[in-house]
Amino acid sequence: MNNPGSDPSPPGKGLSPGMVEVRASQSDDVGRALEDAVRAVGGAADRHGTGIMITDVGGGRYVVRAHPAVPHGLVRELLT
Repeated sequence: MNNPGSDPSPPGKGLSPGMVEVRASQSDDVGRALEDAVRAVGGAADRHGTGIMITDVGGGRYVVRAHPAVPHGLVRELLT
């Protein structure tokens, strides 16, 4: 997901992606963009029995991914 508000629907056979990169140029866009990304990755997390990790990599960029270190059903944020 490169732009907030863009379609989070994954390409392919209806499977959600395991990882999405979010770029938000304005702080007002971050919350909505991260919510969209968590929804997009949620199917992969459910399929693999993991939770979701959000990592702030700086510069208005975040990585949202299904992560085995996060218990299923939870979302954790890692600030770097």
